[in-house]
Amino acid sequence: MTAQKNRGRRAVAAAALAMLALGVTSCGAINEQATTFQYAASDGIVLNVADLEVRNMLLVTKSATDKARLLGSVVNNTATPQTLTVALATGSVSINVPAKTSFKLEDAANKTILPSAGVIPGKQAKATLSVGGSSDEVNIPVVDGTLESYREFVPGGFDPSELSHLTPSPKSEEHH
Repeated sequence: MTAQKNRGRRAVAAAALAMLALGVTSCGAINEQATTFQYAASDGIVLNVADLEVRNMLLVTKSATDKARLLGSVVNNTATPQTLTVALATGSVSINVPAKTSFKLEDAANKTILPSAGVIPGKQAKATLSVGGSSDEVNIPVVDGTLESYREFVPGGFDPSELSHLTPSPKSEEHH
């Protein structure tokens, strides 16, 4: 009788373990794994337009009406030069990307300026990216010099006083 009792306990324990394992792992059976999603891991957008790969594209500006600098990279893996046109409501620029190159807009030699982003930093500027007969409507993130890594790219230079609104007020003596 003791052996039969032990067998019963083992069966109950095995069933409990199986239910626990099913409960812990079944999330993956009904939900997609987060690691399978492709996304832009930085502030800019990532997409392909025709044969060009646009990586981490964003605009840096002081305001909606100040000049805006385009940042990011455009990769051309083809054997022929390609031209990417970036058109906003405020103006457009064409970027000539040589064959088999990664064209980095952060490089001083590739500095690309638009008349303005048309929206304040923190918003997204509606744009059309075109290569030949292909085009995509996108929203390009607009940032300012709040993050130190973008300060050197602010057209006209970055003014530290623009961050004064982010400094907390000193506590008064009454609020201990």
